[in-house]
Amino acid sequence: MDTAADIVIEVRVSDKASTDDCLNAAVDRMIEVALRGCRRGILVTRLGAGHFTVGLSDEVPFGRTEQCDAWNRSS
Repeated sequence: MDTAADIVIEVRVSDKASTDDCLNAAVDRMIEVALRGCRRGILVTRLGAGHFTVGLSDEVPFGRTEQCDAWNRSS
């Protein structure tokens, strides 16, 4: 069974203008989940051009949102 800590939102956007709106909506949703008892911070990971994940992380202190760039530009 998935727990709240296992929830990851995948965000794919095709234009730069919608990136902030979509990521902000995903982060807002994760804040709601974290406040319900997970007590983890939020990690936004960039996987590629217009491709992100937003999830809870043990590595990020509760109350913080951090970014990670995991885009492998060499491929």
